[in-house]
Amino acid sequence: MPNRSDVLAEQIRQVISEAVLFEMRDPNLEGITITRVRVSSDLQFADVRFTPQDDVRDPQTVGRALGKAGGAFRRLLAKKIRMRRVPQLRFHYDADVTAERRIGDILESMDIPTADQEDDAT
Repeated sequence: MPNRSDVLAEQIRQVISEAVLFEMRDPNLEGITITRVRVSSDLQFADVRFTPQDDVRDPQTVGRALGKAGGAFRRLLAKKIRMRRVPQLRFHYDADVTAERRIGDILESMDIPTADQEDDAT
């Protein structure tokens, strides 16, 4: 059974993701994915992880744009999620997603025979 902070983290991720997709007009926020949110045990802070969908954009520029929009995000959270206090939002680039993409690209480029191809070779 998920605890309160896990449920709250997922709600925060959904609200911020929808805001980035449909409400924010900053071009630096276009094509951004909110990958995960972790809420501190005292519910005072929420660490929001993001990644650009393209590898071209500078994560620091995106992080600054998200930071500037932090107040707007907190207002939306206060409207849409019932909680006593809206946590402070801290934005972090999620390098794990970029690494996963690179690993996937490397694996796709490798010529690894499948089990069927090995059987045909013998």
